[in-house]
Amino acid sequence: MNTFCPDIQTKLIIKRDTYRFLPHPVLPDEVNKIVRINTTTYQLQKEADKTLWALKVPNPGAVDPSIEQKVSRQSSFGHLPGLSAANRICLLKTVFPELIATHPSLEYAILMPWISGRTWAGFMDDGELCSQYSLERAKELALTMAYVLWSLETNGLAHTDIAGDNVIIVNYKHVELIDLEGMYVKGTPPVAQPSKGWAGYQHPRLDGQGQSYLLGDRFAGAILLVEMLTWWNPLIRALTDGESLFQFKHPGAREEMTQRLRAVRQTLRSMYPGLHELFEQAWYSSNLSRCPDFRSWVMCLLRLRWDG
Repeated sequence: MNTFCPDIQTKLIIKRDTYRFLPHPVLPDEVNKIVRINTTTYQLQKEADKTLWALKVPNPGAVDPSIEQKVSRQSSFGHLPGLSAANRICLLKTVFPELIATHPSLEYAILMPWISGRTWAGFMDDGELCSQYSLERAKELALTMAYVLWSLETNGLAHTDIAGDNVIIVNYKHVELIDLEGMYVKGTPPVAQPSKGWAGYQHPRLDGQGQSYLLGDRFAGAILLVEMLTWWNPLIRALTDGESLFQFKHPGAREEMTQRLRAVRQTLRSMYPGLHELFEQAWYSSNLSRCPDFRSWVMCLLRLRWDG
């Protein structure tokens, strides 16, 4: 399989629309792209209306023909909060013969809306943004995120890879989920390789299903919500040097874990005791089904708003 290597002059015609590749914001001679282990995502612009799009291309050796069925199933959920990226199409040779004949490595690539904003992980790493992150904004963002996760679960869905890198903060009242390829849809066959989640967001006692089932987001979602709820506290930011509250850069970090947990618990208790109780339930859960559901998080956050 040839590697897809577009430049600034490359243009693609998809469904009679012309798309051009946008330059990197810092390196204007290079196209803007995000490289991960299995995929490379490019930023495109539709020439007709100047809207922004993302083209996710499988890296050589990572082509998965089953992605077409996943994309087809997900398209019916694009109206749900946080799932704008589900409004996507899979580029198949049978549907786009001319495009794939010109660029064979684009078969099974995915075209979807480009979501503008910072990932939560990027937000946590931005000192200037963090300095503006107040308690009130933390409450607002966590409630927004909890609604998205509750909506997924009530519609028979699980993202299965909830992590700071897969959540884009459009604003404090609007978040979007990305990397939807592993999304669980109730009533569909189990995936061949169940998701084990991201470091710092993994339940310590996952079974063979991993996180690839309806309740699969509950622990990772709890950690994400706790990050959003407590990151306004400068003490917690000072104690954290990983990509999440509970990802540590070196082994044997027991003292760091103890200090961070103590600060997280004190912060949650000071905000609202119910938040601390939900975190403890998730933290000490024997499996994902023992973690609190997202309705409980939403109700607790609403009480925090009313009482605060």
